[in-house]
Amino acid sequence: MSLVTKTSDGGGGCGSVRPPEKKTVPVQAAAESEVTFRTADGVESRARLARLTRQELTFEADNLAATLQTSEVLANFKITTGNRIIYFGRAVVSNVINTGGSLVCEAKLDDLGPDTAFFLPPADSSSNLQKAYDSFFKAWQQNYRISDEFKVLVTDVESYLTGVRRWLEQLEFGLKTPGEKTEQERAILDAVAPRIIAAFNGRHERFEEMIYALPPEARGAHQDFVRRHWHKLFLGSPFGHRTYHKPIGYAGDYEMMNMIYRNQPEGGTLFEKLIHLLLVSQWPAKSVRNRIAHLRENILNETARAARAGRTARILNIGCGPAREVRDFLEETQLSDRADFTLMDFNEETLLHAGQKLIEAKRRFGRRTPVRTEQVSVYELLKRAQRRGGGLEKFDLIYCAGLFDYLAPDTCRALMELWHDSLSPGGLMLVANMTDTKPFRNFIEFVLDWQLIYRNSREFLSLAPERCRETTRVIAEPASVNLFLHIRKPD
Repeated sequence: MSLVTKTSDGGGGCGSVRPPEKKTVPVQAAAESEVTFRTADGVESRARLARLTRQELTFEADNLAATLQTSEVLANFKITTGNRIIYFGRAVVSNVINTGGSLVCEAKLDDLGPDTAFFLPPADSSSNLQKAYDSFFKAWQQNYRISDEFKVLVTDVESYLTGVRRWLEQLEFGLKTPGEKTEQERAILDAVAPRIIAAFNGRHERFEEMIYALPPEARGAHQDFVRRHWHKLFLGSPFGHRTYHKPIGYAGDYEMMNMIYRNQPEGGTLFEKLIHLLLVSQWPAKSVRNRIAHLRENILNETARAARAGRTARILNIGCGPAREVRDFLEETQLSDRADFTLMDFNEETLLHAGQKLIEAKRRFGRRTPVRTEQVSVYELLKRAQRRGGGLEKFDLIYCAGLFDYLAPDTCRALMELWHDSLSPGGLMLVANMTDTKPFRNFIEFVLDWQLIYRNSREFLSLAPERCRETTRVIAEPASVNLFLHIRKPD
């Protein structure tokens, strides 16, 4: 895989960049049943099909670089069995397991439209038509097995939110001129949104409990049922639409984080704005806003520590996203002139956005803070970890918030070893990961197709380098959804 690196001139710009070349990963000869796809960073790949159901599949590859992440979109996803294509569309990675000798991936398939040949025999005989009907009837029976309580809960929420939409449409119809409309809409949402969101949350908590109680083999049918009833309500909102469709190839992208940070009604209609507010008020969104505050506080503390020693703090942010905490730091204090930032991300669009916003903040507040950006893939970071030794660039603060939610344990450990070696004496490494302690996981998986890797304190601590685990602190933000590892390197 090629590495594309772009570095600004120290003034915060992003510079020009050559787009990454698309390459095909060499793999074994085509098996009887195989999958082919293109990853988010443009790599064309082929793998063996191991397991297939109507909702998900498992595939395995010997030579696929261990860079696939949960919630990553695999485009042009094709399943071939024998000489017949039985699925062509999109898949979203839900789990990645590195066995040492191969990479085993689980992925969810998009809803199946009427044109797909999925699981249908060629319709050239009455016996094949009978088999096709048997396949249909078996799928229909999956819905029949869904409990009455679950069906009632899902359809009750659908009925309630559909009624709310019609009521808001009536209010919207009576609003005045465009100049006054925005203020009127905000007044309506301020008055009713908290009550509507509270009503939904009450049913949503019961929804989470019921999904957790399901056996694994029943989750697919329940997910299909939920999506048929809820997608039309939630995916019309800007946040729901972007999270589910993943326009730049993965969930948790920079604009999703911006929406969470803004925490404002967004959308074309009152109902879309209401649903957008509902989504960015849930536990994951609250924790992201708390995470930004936690990062900003530690940037301030580490910069002050370096300034007291008469130095400029060198700070590395991996998987930077929109870098809202850096922008806030530039805007809030002149101490930011005593910091020097390097922002890394594998996505070019993200770096262009973050770089431009930081240039604007520097200009507006008269800051001289150097800001560089580097486009680096996780695969390249792993290669750097394998080359550990002398000559590594040193930083006073290294932090990564959001990336570990999508990476397998061995990948996380290798990266943390590399970053610990890159810390200056007395430097701080700070890493974040979500934990499954609040009711939200099943909703974002079933409705928004957002898969995360959750870790409790013990699991998260096990990722830290062994030589410093006794001095590693695990800290939770106020919502107790994001955990942070704080690792201080000895002076």
